[in-house]
Amino acid sequence: MRVIRLDTFSRLRYELTVVPVNDMEIILHDNRIVIPKDLQMRVIDLAHEGHQGIVRTKQLLREKVYFPGIDKLVEQTCKSCIPCLASTPKNVFEPLQMSEIPNNVWENLSMDFCGPFPNGYYVMVIIDEYSRYPVIETLTSLTAKSVIPLLDKTFSIFGIPKELKTDNGPPFNSGEFRNFADNMGFKHRKITPLWPRANAESERFMRTIGKSNSCSSNGTS
Repeated sequence: MRVIRLDTFSRLRYELTVVPVNDMEIILHDNRIVIPKDLQMRVIDLAHEGHQGIVRTKQLLREKVYFPGIDKLVEQTCKSCIPCLASTPKNVFEPLQMSEIPNNVWENLSMDFCGPFPNGYYVMVIIDEYSRYPVIETLTSLTAKSVIPLLDKTFSIFGIPKELKTDNGPPFNSGEFRNFADNMGFKHRKITPLWPRANAESERFMRTIGKSNSCSSNGTS
């Protein structure tokens, strides 16, 4: 017969119930079985069969059993599980290279798109990396033929930048856009593919626009 040291549960003594089962008794905390110390690892191993992750293993245990320090012991077990460590992919990122801070306004720009929205329009956002000032235009397609006139209009108002930073989307891969950049005299810098954080200024602004649009679509403010 296994014995549970009740002094461990002194602060929970009014929440424990002794229930007779056949020729023995079990202790319940709410509706969960209190597990003695020498069975705790066995219970965790059973819950971790199939190599569930930390969150799922905790969920399975919390539904049925209780003992002090259950979360910490589950985390230690899962983090030291060799099959889990071997099969879990690790996202290893190269160290971020800090971009130089522009010396003046409208020298270095970031640009991105958001959409399409329910009305069929896209939003084009250009952000000055010095002042964080945004310029927003709407358009119905993301071709170079649609984007270039809007950039031409913007540059005629604010001036031609030294550098324009974009992703690797279709408008920016065409010979037409390369010719536009050469003729206007600005450097077109493409960020690393699949690495949107390299264009953080415009990406952050896009999230704000997307959130506002979602709230509007759901009828909230």
